[in-house]
Amino acid sequence: MTSGIEITDTELKFTEFPSKETGIAKYCKSFRLKLNEIKLIGISPRLVLDDECIFILVINKSEIIHLISGHVMGTKGLENFEKYFGLASIQEEWNKFEYDDHYGKIDKIIYPKDSYWNDLFEKDWKLKIRSLYSWIKPKSFYGNLNKKNVG
Repeated sequence: MTSGIEITDTELKFTEFPSKETGIAKYCKSFRLKLNEIKLIGISPRLVLDDECIFILVINKSEIIHLISGHVMGTKGLENFEKYFGLASIQEEWNKFEYDDHYGKIDKIIYPKDSYWNDLFEKDWKLKIRSLYSWIKPKSFYGNLNKKNVG
């Protein structure tokens, strides 16, 4: 079983990278989603200790967030994912962020195009709390999805 992203005609499949490879802080569980169930795709820059990393967030129609670790960067699976959804290079999108943006306070929508670069989460007290402890728990996506951008 190969770790990473696979796109079929009807499904997105993410196969986890082993935690011994990613570390517990960046470990993301495997999942499968029907392509027609995907509502949004976002990116979230984070710090793990002092290392910059990124998570890809795939949100289904039930507003459940599925995480993909940055370990997919540079893979054929990610390239196919970007092509299928008509995305710009996620690596290039990540390069738009500054070091200080990796403290859990910024999450941007990259799909669908009509919501491109809008905030995924509301800038409220939950987001402020999340930014305080994101360096301890970088996979935390505590917060309210921004209803005006999420729809």
